[in-house]
Amino acid sequence: MASNNVMIVRHRLLEKLVALWKEDQLIEKIDRVPLEFSPRRSQPVGRCCIHKERAVTKYKSLPLLGWDMSDETDELTPLSEYARQALERRNKLKENILCVIDEACSSCVQVNYEVSNLCRGCVARSCYMNCPKGAVHFDKKTGQAHIDHDTCISCGICHKSCPYHAIVYIPVPCEEACPVKAISKDEYGVEHIDESKCIYCGKCINACPFGAIFEISQVFDILQRLRNKEKMIAIVAPSILAQFSAPVESVYGAIKAMGFEEIVEVAQGAMETTRREAEELKEKLEEGQPF
Repeated sequence: MASNNVMIVRHRLLEKLVALWKEDQLIEKIDRVPLEFSPRRSQPVGRCCIHKERAVTKYKSLPLLGWDMSDETDELTPLSEYARQALERRNKLKENILCVIDEACSSCVQVNYEVSNLCRGCVARSCYMNCPKGAVHFDKKTGQAHIDHDTCISCGICHKSCPYHAIVYIPVPCEEACPVKAISKDEYGVEHIDESKCIYCGKCINACPFGAIFEISQVFDILQRLRNKEKMIAIVAPSILAQFSAPVESVYGAIKAMGFEEIVEVAQGAMETTRREAEELKEKLEEGQPF
């Protein structure tokens, strides 16, 4: 279920691309999708202009087609070319599961600390005295502190030392949501995901207010295999039934109608693992091995 407008837009875009695929018009019509999502006279939502909005829609289509930003070698390559390559792709799936759309990742704060109007211009000046970079200065008229963001390294020492709690911490949503600190800004101010740390929990996807983080989808790889009548087995989580207001027969029936040979719950694998582990334990105990 979509919990905010970012998810609604994401679902609309995927729905549109799949509909074009179903009509055998994905390659022919995908280049016009950004224009359809952002008509000429529409007001851009959260972007500087309509052209930026269309560019973001274009680049959000790439991970839905199974690509990421690193696959773009020429900015003038149309979406239709990426769609053609996606439909012809055979077992060349990307290793990374998540990607950041740099065109969309541009509106979050570049620094994490700011002085609020709660600053009393105190004599102690703990923020100034403890700053390792000398980034804190004072207004000559009001005596209030301010931070030179070109010098600030966002260490947070001023925030901790202020007796009035006048220096506020401004989080970057995706960074704050990541439980393993796998996401951070690169030298261009764009978020970067460290694949060696990422556990693919997806929290950054839900946290990003601009929808800049995407899962690299394999939807069209699966759809093409189904269209080619290849044997495919759908391995679904038991929670899939909670996502639809329909009986299990209807949900599983719809999946089979798509062309899947069989449907197996992930939980069945867990049950089989438990059974095998129990047999192994029984054998070891019978041999006299310690529990």
